[in-house]
This record gives sequence, structure tokens and C-alpha cells, in this order.
Amino acid sequence: MGESPLPGEAGGGVVGGGRYDIIEAQEPRGPRRWIGAAILAALLAVPVVGMVASREPAGLPPPPAPTSAPAPSVTFDERSPNILHPEVRRRDGREIIDVVFPDGSGAEVDYPPDLRLAALGVRPAHTGWLDGYHNLVRRLTAPSGGAAEIARERPMLRTMGRRVTLWKASGRDDGQLLLFDFGPWSLTLSDVPTPMTFEQRMLWAESLRGRVTEDGYLVLSAKPPLVLGRPGQALRGEQAGPQLWFGGGREALVVLMPVPGCDAGQIRLPVIEERRRYYYGVCRNGFYLAASGTEAYVRRIINGVRITPEP
Repeated sequence: MGESPLPGEAGGGVVGGGRYDIIEAQEPRGPRRWIGAAILAALLAVPVVGMVASREPAGLPPPPAPTSAPAPSVTFDERSPNILHPEVRRRDGREIIDVVFPDGSGAEVDYPPDLRLAALGVRPAHTGWLDGYHNLVRRLTAPSGGAAEIARERPMLRTMGRRVTLWKASGRDDGQLLLFDFGPWSLTLSDVPTPMTFEQRMLWAESLRGRVTEDGYLVLSAKPPLVLGRPGQALRGEQAGPQLWFGGGREALVVLMPVPGCDAGQIRLPVIEERRRYYYGVCRNGFYLAASGTEAYVRRIINGVRITPEP
């Protein structure tokens, strides 16, 4: 069907409606024609005079030309990188650092100074899922550039609470990201390969909690129905417990995690194995220690790092 004409458009030769329809309009004839033109010119001159009179007085600079720029959907202040450099002590020619895992447990780590673990910096990692949805296991990681890194590379889609936002992932098939803000720490949760529903994402946003220790480590906890992996717990063959990552990116990566009854032959750690670099892992004093990088550095890590659990 054709569209009905709007008021003022031609439609059937008649404009308007009711008893005052205008059928035809003609210009007036005779002397009234030039009188009407004169009146019209006088009326048009009034706005022009008003425009000239409203100009800025001489000697004052003209107002700045308006500029247009798109307002950002979200902004982040420039914070320090999303990585912690622990305080170092020295004893018997070795460096010693105290570490705290995301579940709140701690350990003392000592190593030869040339390994520079504290200088590499450390970040938390953990795994969680909603009770009853083991097919929706998700890993929590700390991007080295923090929230600013996410904001530069991805558009923000919406807020999910006071400290949680939802972002588009950088790759075409990488799904979406939940970004959690816990003080100086930012954690991301990648919602792949099976996206969660809006309600499930809200449960994550409302149920995950974090606190920062005096030494700067992030400790996570969860209220039901959110569940965080226990030390040594494996899901689909992968470790789901709390972890600490030293280094990463183009540098060597060292991963440390508590694993009661540790059996190195049964542990899979994709973050280490998928780097396509030399890697090795061992069990030591109730912990699993793995490193990826040059073969020489990895061997020095495996042979030189000692771990003692805190009582």
C-alpha cells in the first residue's frame, strides 16, 4: 500500500481538511501587489538589523568556534600496572619474598638473585563456576595493563554493578569480558566458549568478592551460587585452584600454585603449555612450580626456587 500524504503534501489535489479546505491560491492582482512586496521587505529587514546589532563590540575577541568530540563511554585513571613487585629480603645470598595466593594461603619463596622473580612481578589467577553449571567454568586473570589496557582495545558494553563492567573482546570470536575492579587490581573473566546468560553474569558480578592484603596481594572469596576452585582441584583435567603468575608476555612465565598430594605427571597447565616455548613443571613441598621460557632460564628456575608453606 502507498503511504498517505502528510499534511501540506499534494494528495488528491486538496490540502487541509474540513470546511476551510484550500482548493486553489492565486497571487493578488492590481496595485495591492507592490504594497504587499514593500511590507514583506520591511519585515525581512528587521531580523537582519537585529543580527548586525548583536555582533560583539569592536576590540573583543570572537567567541571560540565550537568543537565536537565523542564523549567516552567510560574512563579510567592512569593507575600503576596491574602487577605487584613484592618486597625482597635477603638471607644467605638468596632473595626471599612472601607470597599470598588468591585463596588467602601463603608461602615463603626463596631463590638465587639472578632469577629476579620479584622484579618480574606477580599477578593472581583463579577459576570459578556457578554451582550446577560445570560446563561454564571460567578463569579469572589479571591483565598486566589493568583496566586501561581493556579500555584501549575494546568497547564497553554496559555496567553490571558497582565494580563490574562488560566489554567486547578484542577478537571477532573471543566473546565478551567481565571486568572486576578490586581496588588497585583488575580481573577479567572471558566468557567463552559457551556464553553465559545475563542472569548468570549478574550472579558472577554479585557473588565474587575481593580484598587486598597489607602486602598488596588480592584475596578472592565467593558467596553461593558462585564456587571458586580449591587448591589441587582439577576440572576437565585442568587445575582450577588459586595460582600466582610471575612475568609473562614476552618474558619468561613462572607459575606457582598449592597442590596437596601433588603429582606433576597428572597436572595440566595450559597457560604454560600453550606458550610454544620450552617449559617444565615439578612438585615441591606441596606446591606445583612450572616455568616457560628459554631452556637455560627454566632449568635455573626449577633447580633454584624453594617454597615453604606458611604455618
